[in-house]
Amino acid sequence: MNLVCTECGSEVNVDEAVDNEIVSCPICGLDLIIKIDDSGNISLKELAIEGEDWGE
Repeated sequence: MNLVCTECGSEVNVDEAVDNEIVSCPICGLDLIIKIDDSGNISLKELAIEGEDWGE
């Protein structure tokens, strides 16, 4: 299954789509997360990693 990178638009090959699985774009290297909605639609979203808050 091929999905489209949200950053560069290249195809990301996914063997089996699993909700919340992290994949990387082979072209730009962006980490993406697979999202499957209630209707079964599969999409990629940019993985947002929140940084640690050191009390600042």
